Amino acid sequence: MSSIQFLMNLNNIDWNDVWKEQMRLYNEVEGTLAKVDIWESKENARRYWEMSQNKGAGRIEQTLSELDLKSDSRVLDIGSGPGALAIPISKRVREVVAVEPSDGMMSVLQENIEELDISNINCIHKGWEDINIDELGGKFDLVIASYSLNVPDIRQTFEKIQSVSSGSVYVYWFAGETSWDDQYRAIWPALHDEEYYSSPKCNVMYNVLYGMGIFPNMEVFPMQRSMTFSSMDEAVKHYIPHYRAYTDDQVSILGKYLKEILPVDEDGSILHLGDTMRVKMWWDNASDDHK
Repeated sequence: MSSIQFLMNLNNIDWNDVWKEQMRLYNEVEGTLAKVDIWESKENARRYWEMSQNKGAGRIEQTLSELDLKSDSRVLDIGSGPGALAIPISKRVREVVAVEPSDGMMSVLQENIEELDISNINCIHKGWEDINIDELGGKFDLVIASYSLNVPDIRQTFEKIQSVSSGSVYVYWFAGETSWDDQYRAIWPALHDEEYYSSPKCNVMYNVLYGMGIFPNMEVFPMQRSMTFSSMDEAVKHYIPHYRAYTDDQVSILGKYLKEILPVDEDGSILHLGDTMRVKMWWDNASDDHK
C-alpha cells in the first residue's frame, strides 16, 4: 500500500462507527444485546457513595479544583451517580441539573439531597441519550461527564452536549485497558463461552471530537479504584451484574475466581484495588481555545 493510499484509508475512518461497534461488542453477551445497569441495586449505589466520601474524597476535591465554578453558574452533571460531584458542586453554584439513568444511583442521590437539605439540584431520571433538551431548561455554563458516557453513539452525545453548552465542558474517561478489563478477560470465556471485548477508550473519543472540529485539552493521570466488602459473599453479590453472571453455574465460577484474586483480611473484610490510567478532556465553548 502506498503512502497516499494509507492516508486516504486513514481519512476515511468513521471514528463514531468504531465507537458504536466497540460499544456493541462490549454490551453484547451470548448473542444478546442488552445494556446492563450495574448500579440498579441501591446497596451497590450506596457502597459507591460511601467509597467516594472516604477513599475517593481526595480525587473528588482534586476534580472540583479543576472545574471553572462560579457562584452564578448553571451546571449539568451527566451521569451524576449518587451525587459525588453534584452535591459539592451545588454548594458553589446557582443550580445543578443531575441526569442519572440508574435506579439505584438516583434513589441514593435523592436520599442524599433530602438528608443534606439541598434545594438547588434538579434530578432527571433518564439516560443522556433519552433526554429531550427542552427538559433541561436552557444552556449551561459548565457541563461535566465523569466516566458516564457509556453510550451507543458518542458523536450524537457530544452534539447534544454542544447544543446545551454555553461555556466549559469537562469529560473524564479511560486511557487504555483497565484493571477490571484484564479481570473480565481472564474469566469471560468460562462464564460466557466467548471472548471479552472492552468498551472504547479515549483514543476513539478524541478522534470523534476532532472530526467535529473540537480540539480538547487533554491530561492523562493514574487513578486507583478501590471497593471494600465485609465478606466474600458480599463481593460476589456486588460483581454479579458486572460479570453478567446470572445462572447458578456462572455465580459459582465467579465466586471461585474472586476468591483467587481478592485477598481476605483477618477480620474477613476485602479490599479490591485496581490501578488505571484516566484522561480529562476539556474545552470552552465560550471561546475559540478548543478550535
